[in-house]
Amino acid sequence: DLAAACSQQAKKSFKPLLDNTNEVRKVQSALAVLQRVGPLIQTPNLMRQHIEENRFSDAVKAYRRVLVIDDDCHIELLRHVKAKAEEAAREARRDLEATLANSAVPVS
Repeated sequence: DLAAACSQQAKKSFKPLLDNTNEVRKVQSALAVLQRVGPLIQTPNLMRQHIEENRFSDAVKAYRRVLVIDDDCHIELLRHVKAKAEEAAREARRDLEATLANSAVPVS
């Protein structure tokens, strides 16, 4: 039957195109997710930069971003980001305490 043969040929011809379209949609979806969480993922590094520049209030502001991540979050990447931010917060606390204890540091 000619119609069945044409239908079969059309499916065979367009299947790679449809598969490719689906892959493009998956990649676009993944990129959209990464763009939304990108700033959150960068928080630990941003905190460390602020700490190195003795901008502790900026480090605290950055840290507050990761507080939205629940402790029971099932996404390993986000748990890792929160753990690294908590580590940077402890580092900031140690640095700030050392700065405050140093009598040679001027208070202004």
